[in-house]
Amino acid sequence: MIIVEPAAERKWRAFKSYAKENILIFASLAAVVLGIVLGVVLRTYVILTDEQQEYIKFPGEILKRMLQFVSVPLITTSVTLGVAGLSINTSRHIALRATFYFTISTVVAVTIGLTLAIIIKPGAVNHLGQDVTGSNTDSSTIDALLDLGRNMVPPDFLQACFQQYQTDKPQVFEGSNSSQNYTADVPRGHYVDGANTLGLIAFAFVLGLAINSLKKKKENVLVLVAKAINDITKAAVNLILRFLPVGVFFMITTRVLEVRDWQTTVNLGKLIAVILTGLIIHGVIVLPMIYILVTRQNPLKVIRGVSPALLTALLIASSSATQPHTLSCCLENNKIDGRIVRFMLPIGTNVNMDGSALYEAAATVFIAQLSHIYLDVTQLFTIGLAAAIASVGAAGIPATGAVTTLFVLTAVGLPVRDAALLVVTEWLLDRFNTVINVLGDCIGVSLVHEMSRQELEKMDKEDMETGRTLNKPPEEPQEEKS
Repeated sequence: MIIVEPAAERKWRAFKSYAKENILIFASLAAVVLGIVLGVVLRTYVILTDEQQEYIKFPGEILKRMLQFVSVPLITTSVTLGVAGLSINTSRHIALRATFYFTISTVVAVTIGLTLAIIIKPGAVNHLGQDVTGSNTDSSTIDALLDLGRNMVPPDFLQACFQQYQTDKPQVFEGSNSSQNYTADVPRGHYVDGANTLGLIAFAFVLGLAINSLKKKKENVLVLVAKAINDITKAAVNLILRFLPVGVFFMITTRVLEVRDWQTTVNLGKLIAVILTGLIIHGVIVLPMIYILVTRQNPLKVIRGVSPALLTALLIASSSATQPHTLSCCLENNKIDGRIVRFMLPIGTNVNMDGSALYEAAATVFIAQLSHIYLDVTQLFTIGLAAAIASVGAAGIPATGAVTTLFVLTAVGLPVRDAALLVVTEWLLDRFNTVINVLGDCIGVSLVHEMSRQELEKMDKEDMETGRTLNKPPEEPQEEKS
């Protein structure tokens, strides 16, 4: 006798399973609501001293410190493993096409994020006369570019973990006479606190290339160490995420207590609108348009084939965890050559983070606007470059957008105090960022597959000829006639 489970019980069981798998989401949402409620109650009925507000701020500060602590090993090991995992058996033309697509899509995503943030100004406060320069220094454009180059080649790896090079132009007393005193700008470089993001990523990239040049790269001890550190860091991030609702609760409470005119709340809403608008433009217009211009084919077929993977990315907010499902969709639904899929997807999961790059660029400009900091063209270029490079090490796991944005802020020399606000919106925006990350990988895999059909057919013919040669029995030597 077959017992049929009632529909109501089946739906309730499915709901409990979904709630258990996404408990962190519901806990973070509850923390946001409870933090707002507690903050409003304390502001209305309790008079808190500055010291007491510092106590309330402490758990949120601990959350930010933990995220900063794991950011260095997370990004460096991810970049090293991504570069070291390049397949030497893949056609050079295919590799160049993949690299070109990754570069173009990331640059366009960063440009969209910067443009929308500059036009809409989500972090701008309607007060006059408060804009200041982008840092405490008066560095020229050339000095900033030179510092960028110096930081990309750090003399000491350990020092790069907590310090970066910066050139100042202090006013130095130069001379005097009976009628006047005068000063002159003298460039002077020194190290300042803050992780050298560009140097760490450049080091990891070169290390990955060096490992890739070895014949037995998979057995190299550095690969094993980097993979072990990466796995341990991901596990540590998962542990930190358990503290996320607590940190968010106190962080929201602190922000509500600090808010005087609720301008920050409005600004956060504007930031969410800016990033979601940018992601829609990039995912609905830019990526399909690139596919149409290159292949002259309908991109909806590709998107429809990978839609299960996109849904998985939206639910779990992790492109690394979605990768097996993405690979299956590309192979089975879209019928893409396995050599292209297995080459591009693992690398794309680490280096092609269009959504994350867009988010980091817009969020950095948002933080600068909150701090009343004016960004010139050089600083915007540096933000774009740092966001594009930092997105390479996003590692494809949840809640890394705020971590990598801290890297971009320190690379440009912007204050990181208000970066804690980004954690509040991380639970929502990270899911949509991941969807665009996975969609960008799938569009790129399909595009390179269509462009590389001739190379793939040539490789198939060479493999068949090599197989026939290997399977052909050796000819017996003929005896010489006397």
